[in-house]
Amino acid sequence: MQRGLTPDSIRSFRLGYVADSMPGHEKYVGRIAIPYLSPDAMTLQLRFRRLGDGDGAKFLSVPGDIPRPYNTRVLEEDHNVMFTVEGEPDTWIVTQCGLPVVGLPGVSSWRSEWALPLRQYDTVFHLADNDDKGQGAELGERMARDLPNLRTILWPDGHDANSLFLAEGQDALLRKVGMQ
Repeated sequence: MQRGLTPDSIRSFRLGYVADSMPGHEKYVGRIAIPYLSPDAMTLQLRFRRLGDGDGAKFLSVPGDIPRPYNTRVLEEDHNVMFTVEGEPDTWIVTQCGLPVVGLPGVSSWRSEWALPLRQYDTVFHLADNDDKGQGAELGERMARDLPNLRTILWPDGHDANSLFLAEGQDALLRKVGMQ
C-alpha cells in the first residue's frame, strides 16, 4: 500500500503490521494495525486495514468497538481552524502536510455529539472525497446541520486527500485547501 507516508508519520501515528496473531484474531493477520490514541497516547481502540485490493472488508475492528473520530489528540492543541477528512489514511497525509485534522470513520458515521468539540474553532473545513461514490459532499451536508462553522472543500474529480497528494504533491494539497 503506497500512501506517501514518511517514517516520522508512521511513528507518530504508531502504525503497525500484524504479522502474527493471538488465537481467535487470525483475521487481522496481514493488515495494518491502526491505534486510536487518546491525548495522553493511550490506545483507545484498534482498527485494521487490509493492504491492497484484496477480498473482504477493507477495515476491521475488534468486536464491540464503537465508531469514533480518529486523531482526536489534535483537539488538545491550539488552533483557530480544524480540518476533517474521511478515513485514517487521509488523516495521516493531511497531518503530514502540517494541518490539524480529525478523521471520520466513514461517510455514514457522523454523530451529532461529535460536533461539540469542533464548535470551538473559527472554521472547520471538511475535505470531502470526490470519488465515484459521490458521498463525500453528503457527509459535509450532514455535518453542517450540527456545525454552523463548517465549510466543505470538495477535492478534484476522482480524488481524496491521499490520491491528490500522491498525484500532485503537498503544495497542491495545501493550495486546494487555501493554506498556501
